[in-house]
Amino acid sequence: MAAPNPQLDAQLSTAPKYGTLIPNRIFVGGISGDTTESELCRVFSAYGNVKSTKIIVDRAGVSKGYGFVTFETEQEAQRLQSDCNS
Repeated sequence: MAAPNPQLDAQLSTAPKYGTLIPNRIFVGGISGDTTESELCRVFSAYGNVKSTKIIVDRAGVSKGYGFVTFETEQEAQRLQSDCNS
């Protein structure tokens, strides 16, 4: 049996449970396979200043059909969410 390691236990207890939370980042699903990151930026810029976009691809570089849009401010991200919920 391994000896207890308090430092490792402390790191594990403070580690994110389901991934890393990035402020102002919105999940976008159902993206067409031929959509580009610049197109995502153009579409979502109607809601505010887009800081970055990311389309998730497999090892072969083929889109998995989802991605993320990160806005400059929380208010911009919330504007998008409130418009989608209306």
